[in-house]
Amino acid sequence: MVSARTHSTAAGTRWRRSVPAAGAVAVLLAVGPTLFGCTGDPGGTTTGSPAASGGTTASPVASTSGTASPSVSATPTPDPRPTAGSAKGPARNLPKPVMPAAAKQKTEAGLLAYSKYWVDALSYAYETDDISPAQAATSRACVDCTALYDAFTKSVPKDGWGAGGKITSELQLVDRLVPDINGNYVVMARLTQQPYTVFDSVGVPKARNPNVARYSLLLYANFVNGRWGLMNYDRLEG
Repeated sequence: MVSARTHSTAAGTRWRRSVPAAGAVAVLLAVGPTLFGCTGDPGGTTTGSPAASGGTTASPVASTSGTASPSVSATPTPDPRPTAGSAKGPARNLPKPVMPAAAKQKTEAGLLAYSKYWVDALSYAYETDDISPAQAATSRACVDCTALYDAFTKSVPKDGWGAGGKITSELQLVDRLVPDINGNYVVMARLTQQPYTVFDSVGVPKARNPNVARYSLLLYANFVNGRWGLMNYDRLEG
C-alpha cells in the first residue's frame, strides 16, 4: 500500500511523494515479482576432463634423462577486459566508481557530486552484485537504505548473479544548499535504468525486468564529520 505525503523546505511545500506504508524498501529494485521457471536440471554441473576429475592419471612423457615427468596443462590467462554480466556468467572487471574530491566538500557542487557518486554506486551494485560502495556512502541512520540493501542482497540466489540494470541520472538541487525541516539537503534525481535480469548458478533467469525503467527520487543527504551521507530517500509520484 502506498500513501502520499508532502516534502517541506524553508521555501515552502514543493513536492508530493509516494511512500510505501511499510517503508520505502523496494522502490529501487528493478526486478519485478515475475519468476521464470527453470528448464532442464538447474542443479547440474559441467564435468571437467578425465584428468581434472581425478579418475585418470596423465600419461608420463619420456625425457632425455630417462626420468618420466607428468605433462602440465597451460593455465589460461584471465581476460582483463571489462565484461558485462549475461547468461554466460557474472560481470568481470567493471570499473568501481570513485568518490570525486568535490564530493567531500559542503558546497552545492559537492552535494551534486556526492549524489551522482551514490547513484553510480547503486548502478555498480546492479551490474556486479557488489553493494559495498553504496553502503559505504550511506549514513547508518538511513533505515530504509539498510532495508533496500538487504533486499537487494537477498534477491540474488546463492552462486547466482545479476546482469544489466545500469543506471544513469539527471540531478537537480532542491532549494540549493538550504536544509529542509529535518536539517537534510535535498536533491531530485531523475533515473533511467536499463533492463535487469537475475540468474541462478547455472545461468537460468529467475527474475527479470525486460523494460527500461524511469523514475524520480528525492535524496536526503547531510554533511557529518567532513563527508556527505545519504539519510533517506523517497520516490516521487508520477
